[in-house]
Amino acid sequence: MKVGRRHSSFVETFQTFQGKRELHLARCRDCHEILPYTQRLCQRHPASALEWIEASGRARLHTFTEYRISYSPAHPAPYVVAMVELEEGPRLVSTVLQEAGCELRTELVLQASFDDDGRLVFIPRS
Repeated sequence: MKVGRRHSSFVETFQTFQGKRELHLARCRDCHEILPYTQRLCQRHPASALEWIEASGRARLHTFTEYRISYSPAHPAPYVVAMVELEEGPRLVSTVLQEAGCELRTELVLQASFDDDGRLVFIPRS
């Protein structure tokens, strides 16, 4: 069973979609289960090919922290790093852009977006 090469382009594929400002999820072609971002193979069908489907972009804030010191010019302080749970199930770490007057809290409804540099970010939905 030769599965290694087929699934080695996972990060590359995710980044290609991100470069197009699209959020996609990997799904098993056999059972249609959506894989978490930390998983590269379907546990029930490890030999199955993956397909990429477009995510809704809807998410909920699972946990977060606010950095008050800038560690990179790409992220001026303050900025929020969060784990968000996509509507489709997977969780991922991203930046949440905090809007004036919006208090961040767990379970806050978010929407995926892309910043001016093409990085995936999430914004609170009203």
